Amino acid sequence: MNYILLGPEEGLKSEWLAKEKKRVLSAYPDAEIHQIFVGDDKGEDLDAILSQATLFSSFRFVTIKQYELRTGKDTFDKAIIDFLSSGQEDAEFVILSSEKSKSKINPKIANSKNVNIQVFWEMFDNQKRDWIRNEFGKEGYTIGDEAIEEILFSVDNNTSEMRNLVSALSLFFKASDPNKTNIKREDIEKYAMQTRGEDGNTLFQAIADCDIEHAESIASSIISADSQGAVKAYSVLVSRFRQLESFEMLRARGMSEKDAFDNADSLSPYPVFFPTKGIRNRDQAAFRKAAKNYPLKDTERIILYLGEMDEKIKNSSSEWIRIAFSSMLADIILRKGNVTGINLNPLSLEYSL
Repeated sequence: MNYILLGPEEGLKSEWLAKEKKRVLSAYPDAEIHQIFVGDDKGEDLDAILSQATLFSSFRFVTIKQYELRTGKDTFDKAIIDFLSSGQEDAEFVILSSEKSKSKINPKIANSKNVNIQVFWEMFDNQKRDWIRNEFGKEGYTIGDEAIEEILFSVDNNTSEMRNLVSALSLFFKASDPNKTNIKREDIEKYAMQTRGEDGNTLFQAIADCDIEHAESIASSIISADSQGAVKAYSVLVSRFRQLESFEMLRARGMSEKDAFDNADSLSPYPVFFPTKGIRNRDQAAFRKAAKNYPLKDTERIILYLGEMDEKIKNSSSEWIRIAFSSMLADIILRKGNVTGINLNPLSLEYSL
């Protein structure tokens, strides 16, 4: 059987893949293990691996990652369809994609009787809390609810990000305070202050200040440090502008600044399963500045513009991501999202409340 793993929960997909690889190696100790990244290859390497049996092993196991980046110009789908049509039983592929449904997958692949499709969704909020608490328990720590909130606010909603942070925090506390057994919110904030580099949060602060030179510098640092840094920073910006929109709406309705900060939510014209309510004290200065420099109509326009940029940012090659990000920052800071083709009226969030 071959598999397609869809959905945003990268951590659980990685766990599933590790178990399947272990199963294959148990059944075929001499199996060849291959890993293909869409974008690094145009399909030729995948075709060669799937179509040609080897004299040196009895089985081939192929992982195809970042499948959502395929284009109509490459030959990944053709290589996969040819393999499925061949009836070969001495190989298996596993496709990993962030797509949330099989609608964009070639029907000859998606509907094959030899392909099993699984979707890995993000955990519910209470599941994530329990997961974090249990992971720290394995390291010998207890953790308070406020500290868990701080962690959830700092990472993407998947176990891969959470596992990396739990591991980093555990190492940090064991080195800095070997006698510590209970983790509080202040401990998480201390770690963030000592280890934080440039990220989507610092980028939002520069945007709030309308400082394009600083924003460009931060974006360059993010992209240089992490190949996926631009996508992560983009996701943070989307979330922050949605919170800013909520804050400005509440203020426009007469709510006090304090209450608006406490009740601001991540509003969106798209489904949001785990909104984060409230703007933390340490972030309020940036949001106050952003509200001054980006009035509600500008914020609404920028959110729609960010929606238009989603595919471009997430699918840009490493060569083009700097250009795409630079253009996006200029459109936000200098033009307030006022670019050709963006129309507020059809999707104004005022009507969704």
